Amino acid sequence: MNIYNLNNNEIDLSTKNIYVLLLNFSMLNYQDYMTYLSDDEIQRVDNINNKIKKNQFVISRAIVKKLLSKYLSKIPNQIEFSYNKHGKPFVPEKYNNHSLEFNISHSDIYGLIAITLDNKIGVDIQRVNHDINIDSLSERFFSEDEKEQLMKFDKNKRTDVFHNCWVKKESFIKAIGSGVAYGLDNFSVSLEENHRNYVLDLKNKKWYCYKLIEFENYKTALTMETKSNIFLSYKENYISNILH
Repeated sequence: MNIYNLNNNEIDLSTKNIYVLLLNFSMLNYQDYMTYLSDDEIQRVDNINNKIKKNQFVISRAIVKKLLSKYLSKIPNQIEFSYNKHGKPFVPEKYNNHSLEFNISHSDIYGLIAITLDNKIGVDIQRVNHDINIDSLSERFFSEDEKEQLMKFDKNKRTDVFHNCWVKKESFIKAIGSGVAYGLDNFSVSLEENHRNYVLDLKNKKWYCYKLIEFENYKTALTMETKSNIFLSYKENYISNILH
């Protein structure tokens, strides 16, 4: 698995590559992109009172729909998402017999979008919160193995390590499509850098889980069903070019 800078290269979906876009919602205004949404989604936006959450919902969906429109031969507002029983959105249509896979995550003013073909994926981004009780949360949500790993770190590093673990765990349950119903303590990720970059699900199947980038006070992670190259973009002008 390799991570490359996407730079200004056009996204060209394939089964071998996963494209990941970092979004800064504060640089965009949701009102400029409402035309990308379906009527049902516009109604949902009307029920969101928080402007940051409106930006998160509208802009992330607008980008996903604009990317998918190229492969579905539809304009973005004609693309309708379906949802599995745990609420994960997906598109039922195929592209040349390939499934179009995507996942979205956001935390405050930042977000992540991942998109590929035929490879189930999950992404997560979280702002590090130094005020949380990591002992209580790890006791509740971490596996026994993860709790043991966490205690090996110096106390002043545990908050950082906790969040690295958390985004990996979130990306995994999003990739498998079960969400928190799967049970966050039912599997283990590695808390050490460059060590055991896979997760075993309840059927003993390997999923590949990686830390992506750290910036400002944010942690990010990606889980994939099949090992693939990752192309990452974190330039605001790249996102703007997609939407225009």
